[in-house]
This record gives sequence, C-alpha cells and structure tokens, in this order.
Amino acid sequence: MANRFKVLMALIAAAAFVTLPAAPANAAVGTVCAWSVPAGWVKTNDQWDPTRCGNPTAIVNNVWTIETYYDKNIGAVMNVCRGWVPTGWTTISSRWDPTRCDHPTAIYDNVYTIRRLF
Repeated sequence: MANRFKVLMALIAAAAFVTLPAAPANAAVGTVCAWSVPAGWVKTNDQWDPTRCGNPTAIVNNVWTIETYYDKNIGAVMNVCRGWVPTGWTTISSRWDPTRCDHPTAIYDNVYTIRRLF
C-alpha cells in the first residue's frame, strides 16, 4: 500500500510539471541563502546545497529560490511557499507538494497560489 501511495504522489508531482504554465520571460528569479530574502521578493522553493550558504553536512534547505512580486501586474498569479503572501496579494488556493517548499513528508499545504489585488 505504501508503494502505491509513493507512485501516486510521483505521478501527481510529474503532472504538475506538465500542466503548470511557464514563467514569463521577464520574471526575475534568483537564489539566496536561507532567510536572506530582499524586499520585494518572495520564497518560491528551497533546496540543500552542501557547497553554499554555510556548507552544511546535514541535509537542510539552506538555499532558497526567490522571485520578485513588486513588478507583477494586477491580477498576476504566483506560486509561493507557505507564509509568503505579501501585502496587496491574496491566497486563491493552496496544496501539498512534497518536492517543494520545505519538502514535507507530512501532508499539509506548503505551496500557495496567490493573486495580486493592487
């Protein structure tokens, strides 16, 4: 039963990559050391990199992927990590994605889809 669950989750994750729209060409995306997010940016993912940001030997999400939100048009939609909803934006949905945003093994909504209001 556990193997079926893992296969199902892998298929769902793969389907997300196929169905999600591509980021606009002008989207500003970067990586920073954890907790080093500049103003106007939000966390969109994280990963472990043993060669950067303190060179951790334990697996910790020490590198964050970030994207600008201040330059998006009203009505724009972004997928961000839980807890990263800036002023002027609202959450329109949330979901669990075990491959992103803290890579949780427990099932909880760790990715939010947000829309710019003003």
